[in-house]
Amino acid sequence: MKSKITFLFACLVILNSCIVKSLNPFYIPEAIKFQQAFLGEWQDDDKGVWKIVSVKQAYLQETREDSKTNKEDLEKMKKYGKGYFVSYVRKEQEAWFLAMPFIIEDEVFMDFVPYHYDSKGTNDLVSQHLLKTHSVAKFKVVDGKNLEIIWLDEDRLETLFKENKIKIKHEKVGFDESLLLTASSEELYHFLKKYNASDVANKWKSDEKFTLIPVHAKP
Repeated sequence: MKSKITFLFACLVILNSCIVKSLNPFYIPEAIKFQQAFLGEWQDDDKGVWKIVSVKQAYLQETREDSKTNKEDLEKMKKYGKGYFVSYVRKEQEAWFLAMPFIIEDEVFMDFVPYHYDSKGTNDLVSQHLLKTHSVAKFKVVDGKNLEIIWLDEDRLETLFKENKIKIKHEKVGFDESLLLTASSEELYHFLKKYNASDVANKWKSDEKFTLIPVHAKP
């Protein structure tokens, strides 16, 4: 029995993501700014493939193929038109995200939220328990062609919470007590602005860091 419990804890450590998760988006509408450089097909340093299209482009393509446009679609287009649909494929498993770009003091950030994932082989009862939370990553162009994406790290924030160096509404959820930010988008945005300007050491050190290389540029 003890070995089974030990194995369970080991699985929880493996499955628990290291990125900071939030109930609400990290951006405010007035900070959204479309980034042309994010579009295209990319490969990361872990052999993952990323395909990124604009929500507006996808919407226009769909309306050309289907003349029926309802009010709900128009509202979504208005709200997310400056964002992207991001397909991420790794080890033959595909997931889709909605990513929204926003600016803080001339630096670019991305708010990610799951849009759809490959549920083949997933227990339906399990999938109904999963909550689509938001995450945030810092984004920049490197060497004029590659992209660097760094997610805000959960372990880093956990340490700062324990040292009483930061304050933002949060809860510990689940058996593994994952960190979940519960603040409003306005509070999250201003927290991120203050955090990014702070002198906190290694504030953007993260295990979830990707360098994306354009597929057409690969040999």
